[in-house]
Amino acid sequence: MLINITNELFSRVDNGFTQEEISQTISCLNDYVNRHFEREESLFIDSEYPDTQEHIKTHREISKTVANISALYKQDPNAINIHEVLEFLRDWLTKHILRADQQYAPYIGVTVPSRRGASCQAHKHAS
Repeated sequence: MLINITNELFSRVDNGFTQEEISQTISCLNDYVNRHFEREESLFIDSEYPDTQEHIKTHREISKTVANISALYKQDPNAINIHEVLEFLRDWLTKHILRADQQYAPYIGVTVPSRRGASCQAHKHAS
């Protein structure tokens, strides 16, 4: 889902969607990030994952950044460089999710099920 939202944002920027449509996608991303982190943190809090607190700290930093991007874009879309936002998201997906998140998998002992077909409710209602 996170990759889908990020890809949608890339697509909307590349295809010249309106600032309101881009703002809706950024809001959807912000909402999803919070739900994703909440679910993930409950998994490793209940496990023996030794880096739980450090991982939560990283989540808080990412959540704050995404929330700030969302608020700033709603306030003044021209105040941010959307391409820098896209670069941040790409880096986050590749560095945090594909690397850091893999470190707790052995501690939770489960495979996260596919979320294919999941949708962001905020985005669904806004479209």
